[in-house]
Amino acid sequence: MLSLNELKELYDFDLRASQRSFYEFHQSLKYYHGDQIDPVNLQTILERRQSPVIENIFKLIINKIIGYKAQSIAEIKVSGRQESDHNTAILINDILKVFSEDINYNKEIIKRDRNLIFGLGLCELWCEKDNEGDFFLSLKSLDPLSFLMDAYSEDLNALDARRFHKKLNMGFEEAKRLLKTPPYIKNQRNFDQRCILIESWIKEEQGFARYIWQEEGLLSYEKKPFKNGMHPFIVSKFNIDEKGVWYGLFRDIKPLQDYINYSENKMMNMIGTLKAFFEEDAILEAEEFIKQASLDNAVVKVRSGALRDNKLKFVEHHNDIATISAKANEKRNLAKMISGLNDEALGIANNRMSNDAISQRREAGLMGLQEYLNACDAMDRLIFKKAIDYISLYFTKKQVFQISDERVGQRYFSINENENNRIKIGKFDLSYKSQIKTQSNEEKLASWAEIIKSFSHDPNLMSQMMLLMLKDVQSTQAKDLLELITQKQNEAQNESENLEKELNLENMKLELEKKKAEILELKAKTKKYSSQGDLAHGVAINQSTQNALLLENPKSLEQKGNASMQKAGQDLR
Repeated sequence: MLSLNELKELYDFDLRASQRSFYEFHQSLKYYHGDQIDPVNLQTILERRQSPVIENIFKLIINKIIGYKAQSIAEIKVSGRQESDHNTAILINDILKVFSEDINYNKEIIKRDRNLIFGLGLCELWCEKDNEGDFFLSLKSLDPLSFLMDAYSEDLNALDARRFHKKLNMGFEEAKRLLKTPPYIKNQRNFDQRCILIESWIKEEQGFARYIWQEEGLLSYEKKPFKNGMHPFIVSKFNIDEKGVWYGLFRDIKPLQDYINYSENKMMNMIGTLKAFFEEDAILEAEEFIKQASLDNAVVKVRSGALRDNKLKFVEHHNDIATISAKANEKRNLAKMISGLNDEALGIANNRMSNDAISQRREAGLMGLQEYLNACDAMDRLIFKKAIDYISLYFTKKQVFQISDERVGQRYFSINENENNRIKIGKFDLSYKSQIKTQSNEEKLASWAEIIKSFSHDPNLMSQMMLLMLKDVQSTQAKDLLELITQKQNEAQNESENLEKELNLENMKLELEKKKAEILELKAKTKKYSSQGDLAHGVAINQSTQNALLLENPKSLEQKGNASMQKAGQDLR
């Protein structure tokens, strides 16, 4: 455990090492908000009774970069390295989705992105408890001007840092409630009493310890606030120079921005001014001539022959203005090149090109941002990796989460209910990859266009893909078109159902008629067979009767036999 004097010495040492970075960061904020002319030049401009002119190229570039990044906020997805890690990866992704869908997440990420391009992106990730005892993750972007890190840290993400300091300006009552020891009040007002606290995280034997202190004394000490012995900060530096000073894009743009502003104000002054040369005998009184000739509407008396003999000469600045304007344009183009953007990416191109050509030019214009985007992506990975560490350490009891799913809408899932959904993460169980969380409609349409081209040979699949595309694109026209297509599909489905019902009814009628015909046929056959049976029965009875008679009178049989033979003989002849 460090003493108060040791904490003060470490803080002062790290503060001195960060002064240059703080100065550049503060200057970049001033330039971004339009405070770009130094007091000496501003006083000169005002003495000329001229309005100061600034052309905020720096803000234009920053806004375009931040706007592009805001349209393509990334999120981290994890996947299991082995088949047994698959269920754990699904649970982790669902919990991370709850974390990234929080109302403050995108806001804090955009704030982080802006601070990063100014020089230093800072986030603080905490695992907190709600009133019901359930844990949740909260992300907050920190002000770089209130944060110090190890002066000897050389890593862009400060992974080698052994200490961090955060300056807090808190209300006295809030600080008194959070701390065991009442803090010292900074201001002596009777209302809104404030206190300045310094929160230091120092790496010790068992991990990072947390100190909260003031100039007057040490207020709180925690030996190991987190179970894994880590700190809650995620750091990313835009760039580091040879002296170990972190800086942002402002360092490269500032000289060009100053030249552009100087040129604009210089040209504004030169447009309304000129140089006058005169011979002494050409005027009556020098001071009066200078005073009168400098007026906008001037009528000045000179000696006879002064104008005829060219004793007066007035020189305007048109050539100088053209030269300065050309140099200013060079600096504008150079600023765009340094920032990694072209006119298409900045949205100021006015040349006539096809959509594909403009898209290609825009993509080429954004290639210069790759270093910045890589820094953002690396920081996102660190944020989500720390979040997963918190999940594995603190999310140990049964807990239910609500999540928004594109396919099923709102759904719920639980963790630690049984062995199948228990959070257990090993060191090498998961792999991390980033993917775009939000995209612009233009990027979505371009992606869908390429996909649709690949499957244009299948009309049935194309119609389904069109519906997916309209659902994906966030625009009023797409929504209206999707509703129209859905309505037409419902109408077609209803017509198909009605036609199917009619066909089923006709089939039932035909089947009924068929059954009736079969029944009639069966009845006819039955009647026929019955008649044949009756006839056969009559013949049989008649035959039986004849047989009985023949048995009683055999002679009649012989006579009939002879008659039959005679008849047969006649037939033969």
